[in-house]
Amino acid sequence: VVALAMAATLPFAGLAAAADHPAQELVVSSTTEMLDVLKNESDRIAAEPEYLNAKVEEIVVPNIDFETMTKLAVGKFWRQADAGQRPELVTEFKTLLLNTYTSAMTEYSGGTISFEPFRPEEREDRAVVRSTFDQSGGQDVPVTYKLRDKEGWSIYDIEVDGLSLVTSYRTAFASEIRKGGVAGLLETLEKRNARRS
Repeated sequence: VVALAMAATLPFAGLAAAADHPAQELVVSSTTEMLDVLKNESDRIAAEPEYLNAKVEEIVVPNIDFETMTKLAVGKFWRQADAGQRPELVTEFKTLLLNTYTSAMTEYSGGTISFEPFRPEEREDRAVVRSTFDQSGGQDVPVTYKLRDKEGWSIYDIEVDGLSLVTSYRTAFASEIRKGGVAGLLETLEKRNARRS
């Protein structure tokens, strides 16, 4: 499910709806830019995996609030993490998410996504960008991006078919913390990321 959620952050063709809000513009423009890389530079990506990592770092990373995502994924246990563990958690979770994202991109096989017209939220510092992913040969899947304005708009959660990326990790993280504390979760994340490096 997590892999599906990350794959759904991929850029796809068929971008509909005007980007009439900064948050919507951020999501539409970054997905379009990554799509151009996937479509036009596939040979280079196949030959140089590090090139894809560099483009993700350039185009995707600045638009994601990894600290907020980590806090939400760790949930109530965030308070148990000490001052040294918190930045480590953010770093390891960021690495996990980006590894999953780049893996999904290498398996990109087409599809279209259309964006709904932007609808303002009650809080001016929150925004929701709604879209629908039409899988090649599959059924439509709603994909929702949640953003906050914290000195600029950034994504802090993504929902795929109603399932939150952050919530799906929270369950797994809570299980790890109950077994081995925050240190145990960090160790698990470090080992998992090391296998992917």
